[in-house]
Amino acid sequence: MTRSEAWGIGLSFETSGGDYVLVHSVDAGKTWRELPDTHQYAVPPTFSFLDAAHGWLSCWNVPCTQKVVPGLEVRRTTDGGKNWEVITEQTATVFMAFSDKEHGIGQEFGVDDTGTMVRTADGGRSWSKIEIPHLTKIDHIFNLGGQACWVTDREGSDLLIFRTIDGGLSWDESRLTLPLDWPEVGQISFTDSDHGWMVLQHKQDLQVHLLGTTDGGRHWKTLPIPMAERTDWVPPSDTLGFVSAKVGFLFSTAGNGWDPQHHKALFTTDGGERWLEYPLPYTISKCQTLNGELLCSADKKGTHFGILTLRPR
Repeated sequence: MTRSEAWGIGLSFETSGGDYVLVHSVDAGKTWRELPDTHQYAVPPTFSFLDAAHGWLSCWNVPCTQKVVPGLEVRRTTDGGKNWEVITEQTATVFMAFSDKEHGIGQEFGVDDTGTMVRTADGGRSWSKIEIPHLTKIDHIFNLGGQACWVTDREGSDLLIFRTIDGGLSWDESRLTLPLDWPEVGQISFTDSDHGWMVLQHKQDLQVHLLGTTDGGRHWKTLPIPMAERTDWVPPSDTLGFVSAKVGFLFSTAGNGWDPQHHKALFTTDGGERWLEYPLPYTISKCQTLNGELLCSADKKGTHFGILTLRPR
């Protein structure tokens, strides 16, 4: 993503289950066009762009592969999505990120949902399984620049956190016991290899709890936040949006669908120790940091989808 150029997933509810397509904007989100050969049914395709020209798309059902039976494939573009080349029909990913034109990391698609992590060294043509001891099923993934990646897994009341900073070649493991009243991880996010945050969800409602780490996830501490809630939409929307180790936002999205009643943005300049509150008449979906600002896909009642830019001051 650049200041003017962005890619996203468009969704139509006209069919049962929904139809998804990759969309592209060159005017900072004012207008969007559908990219050819990216249609997928029921679940969104996975995509990753390294720059304005080079990108990858992974899909795993009938409309995407144009076959009678569902298929698996990864496609690559070198012209921003105008044209796509099928580079493998042997696998598909539900997550992927590239650090350069050849090296990437991802999670392989599988019906048994065992949580297999994979990596490629030939631009996505082939993927090899990453062996991570003690990882049984992936709960959450967060990637930073195609090299640093965090994977979480559950083991009873404990949360296992695996970190790599070399594209999946080696991994560190840490363990965190979750509070009994806050057993669900809603989101995990990092701004560099050390500073990260984790949203926990309450067992009986949508209230959120915030933890922070300064050592890459080895140790976590509770951060004080005003009352905040997250939605239960599927797919879930982002709650966190940090642009640096100190500056970030937390979105409280209490309300009914795309009609926000009490939405607000919480803003911190000290890593989450103190917060300011601002009203926010938008529903936040997904966010990305760009040049010290936070760009989020957003909507509100009576408007169309667009890009909301939050500029820390």
